[in-house]
Amino acid sequence: MELNNNNNNTNNVENINSFKEFTPTPSKPSRKFRKKYIFLGILGFAALVVGALYVYINYYQVNNKGPIITPTPSGNSQEKIEQIQNPITGELTPISNKDSSVDLRPLAVMVNNHPDARPQSGLVYADLVYEIVAEGGITRFLTFFLSKTPEKIGPVRSTREYYLVLVKEIGDAMLMHIGWSPQALVAIESWPVRSLGRGGGTFWRDNSRNVATEHTAYTNGVELRKVGADLGWDGQRQFDAWKFKNDKEGSAFAPSATNITIDFWYKGDFTAVFKYDEQSNSYLRFMGYDSLDNPVPHVDQETNEEQIKVKNVIVQFSTESSIVGDDKNRLDYQLIGSNQALIFIDGKVIKATWNKAERDARTKFFDLNGQEVEFNRGRFWISIVPDRNVEQVVYN
Repeated sequence: MELNNNNNNTNNVENINSFKEFTPTPSKPSRKFRKKYIFLGILGFAALVVGALYVYINYYQVNNKGPIITPTPSGNSQEKIEQIQNPITGELTPISNKDSSVDLRPLAVMVNNHPDARPQSGLVYADLVYEIVAEGGITRFLTFFLSKTPEKIGPVRSTREYYLVLVKEIGDAMLMHIGWSPQALVAIESWPVRSLGRGGGTFWRDNSRNVATEHTAYTNGVELRKVGADLGWDGQRQFDAWKFKNDKEGSAFAPSATNITIDFWYKGDFTAVFKYDEQSNSYLRFMGYDSLDNPVPHVDQETNEEQIKVKNVIVQFSTESSIVGDDKNRLDYQLIGSNQALIFIDGKVIKATWNKAERDARTKFFDLNGQEVEFNRGRFWISIVPDRNVEQVVYN
């Protein structure tokens, strides 16, 4: 910070002009002269301290990579407590909480969504879930865990290259998967990807439902973190966080949207439905339909069939294409570049665009005025839908 010395310079000129003749003589500065510059020195030092604090606070708040000071009521006074912001959900945790996620790398797991794999285990704890078609209109989940790591996650399935593009942008997460496409294997070895599936991550089979073997693999998230630590992957994560706001702030003028239906390819077992719950300001998730054509609540097996709910629902449109020459008719999704999006938040809908500059860059969402969207603090569900099927996302 520069100090404004215009007044001081003017005073010096006036003092000089008051003498008939000015001749510098070696003399000690007067006490008044010394006091003035001591005062200016103190003022300059204080300005530097204030400037440094300003940069420190804004850096950590804007980048969401460190402690944030927030006022917390304590009796009749306001006691300031240091809090850490989860870079995925924006949720705040007291820095004194030793179980916080500040020093953890995100853990990602590929989770099966075939009807024979439902209800899944651990989805209710995921901070962020991406839902994308794997093949034939069948969706698969890429789940990220940071605030809580469950001991049972699954059923676990294989990965594809486009899922890995998302893994790289979320803190270069550790990824558990069982199997991979040829394209994903090249990416794992050359980018590289922190693959627990190829790095010693363990799983077990649970076929209590009497289904096909590919729907029976489960993994322990806590044990996966230990494997990651042995591989040297347990360090602090660094990645761009999205912007966050308090519930129901800033969306008052957006159109209402309390019921959302997403047909990725067609209506059926993989149709996703979200219904807004005003009391919790969240979206309850449903998956497929029952015999009466009612959407089926999407529940978690490990929490007494608790229905999955999230604070933010995003539909991200992307160009889908077939991989030429692939013997399994595998797909590809264009996740680098930009396209349309819909943001569902606070019972409202915001028409938006998304942009991802390069493979490791974080995908950002912007409203139609070019302003980055601010999300509610809480869990996310992102459905990536082929841009040929924009009209198959219906809301009211």
